[in-house]
Amino acid sequence: MVTEDQIKELAHALWEEEGRPEGKDVEHYFRAKQILEEKEKAVVIELSPSPPIPQLSPPQTVTGKVPLSKRQKHAPRKKK
Repeated sequence: MVTEDQIKELAHALWEEEGRPEGKDVEHYFRAKQILEEKEKAVVIELSPSPPIPQLSPPQTVTGKVPLSKRQKHAPRKKK
């Protein structure tokens, strides 16, 4: 959670970066709060576990038959 001290510290840094303008303290405060909250949210998303990846099993044979992909191709039978 973002603390009041963190917000004030960043707001002060923003104020100094802009040349210490007068009358922008509220703007700097809320901008600092938004920056810190977005950064915190990004860290939480980054740390949350990803869903498990399903493990695929190899194709199963039915009643001991060879899968179609493994069968040898034969020439068509001639009619009598």
